[in-house]
Amino acid sequence: MIDYSNATDNDINSLKELWLNNFEDNPKAVDLFFDRIFSPDITFVAKDGDTLVSMVYLLDTMVNGHKTAYLYAAATEKSYQGNGIMTNLVDYALNNSNAELCVTLPATASLYSFYKNLGFTPITQKTATFSRKSLENLAKSYPKEEVAVSNYCGIRNRVLKNNFLFWNNKHINYAFDYNSLYGVKVIKNNYGYVLFDDDNISTVYEIICDDINVPYMLNDILTLTKADTFNFRLSESQQYLLSKADKVSKENYGMVRYLSDYKTDNIYANLLLD
Repeated sequence: MIDYSNATDNDINSLKELWLNNFEDNPKAVDLFFDRIFSPDITFVAKDGDTLVSMVYLLDTMVNGHKTAYLYAAATEKSYQGNGIMTNLVDYALNNSNAELCVTLPATASLYSFYKNLGFTPITQKTATFSRKSLENLAKSYPKEEVAVSNYCGIRNRVLKNNFLFWNNKHINYAFDYNSLYGVKVIKNNYGYVLFDDDNISTVYEIICDDINVPYMLNDILTLTKADTFNFRLSESQQYLLSKADKVSKENYGMVRYLSDYKTDNIYANLLLD
């Protein structure tokens, strides 16, 4: 018989083992999550007797001041998959939360249909594409003191304005360190931050700074990569970059399940906490 409950501190070793068996994650990244983010209150598990066979985490966040659960690192032991355990575990977790909505970023395209069957609907994201030449035309350099501020949460809230997943400084710093372990470049300075990769086509996963400082941030990006093309993932509030782009496209990027009467327009769900 499968039992569903919150995890306990005694489950940490089993949770780590299940994580590493299901995801191609760096063990240092897994340890980082358990050091920085884990608590039994946000961790829901399924057990077959004393054996932990499935897990899901509901990270606390908000959208427009409404309590939101971010569904994270859902996994089931391979020999138990296909028996509806994850479906039951997600329902159990959400029924035992007081969230008004739940957001998740499916790891693969095939998982969109799985979450659709659980009552989730897609949310979309705008991607602004720039050639290197276009960014060079916008970029500016200026003498500045490279001092990282401590309250990136405040800058992020000011830039994104509304309809976005709120993350506090603890989660933001976790995202910086987690992604650095996978080669994502992180620039932090006194006017904001940016996360991007160094491929030939560079994905700028999140850029957070006021419009007046965007040219300086672009200059910082250009100095750290030789990429020819840049795809910026942006919120609707980041109109400066959207208006300057060579091309703007829209794609599915995550899913939402509403758990109350509260509904909102499309939600910006970036910051790479997956």
